[in-house]
Amino acid sequence: MDANETKIEKGFAEGEHVVLRPVLEADLAELARLLAENPLEALPWTLQRLRKKFEDKDEPGLWGKSQRYFAIARRGGGVVGYLKESDDSNRGMYWNEHHIQDGLEDRAALGLDAVSAYLAYKQKWHNPLRISFDVLRPEEMKIDWLEQAGFELELTQERIMLYLGQPEARCLYTWFSEELLSAPAWEEEEAGS
Repeated sequence: MDANETKIEKGFAEGEHVVLRPVLEADLAELARLLAENPLEALPWTLQRLRKKFEDKDEPGLWGKSQRYFAIARRGGGVVGYLKESDDSNRGMYWNEHHIQDGLEDRAALGLDAVSAYLAYKQKWHNPLRISFDVLRPEEMKIDWLEQAGFELELTQERIMLYLGQPEARCLYTWFSEELLSAPAWEEEEAGS
C-alpha cells in the first residue's frame, strides 16, 4: 500500500462515518478494551479471554449461530466500537448491546451512524420483526442515538445494575416492524393501555 493511500474499510453495513464488519484478529486488543469500558458487560473482558472466544473451534471469529460481534470502524480505518447481536433462532427478533469508545469528540455522530447503519442493514437483508438494544439509563448519549434512529423505550428495569457504585435502571429500546405493529394482538394491548 502506498504511503499516501488511505485504508478504506469494507463491511456488512456502511454509514456516513462508520462501517460495521466482522471482528478481525488484529482488532482483539482494542475490542477487549472497548468491552471492558461498556458498563453493561458483566464479566471482565481480557485479551486472553477474548482471544479464546475468537479461536473457538465450533464458532470461530466471534461470529456464531445465535450471537455475533460487529466491529464498528471508521470508514478510513480504526475500530471505535462494537455491536453485539443475539437473535431468536432466526425468527426475526434481535437483541443487541453496543458501545462507542468513550471520550471521542465525534462519539455522538459515530454512535448514531452505527445504529442507523445496523438498522438499514437488517431491513435490507432480513425481515426483522423487532430489534432491541439494552442501555443503562445514565447513558443518555446512547439513548439519544437510539431515539434518533427510530427506537422507542419499551421496558425499564429499575435498580437492576450497578453503575459507578450506584444501582441504575437497564432500559430496553426497541424498533418494531410494521407487521408486528399492525398485528391484532398488538392493537388490543395498545387499546387496553
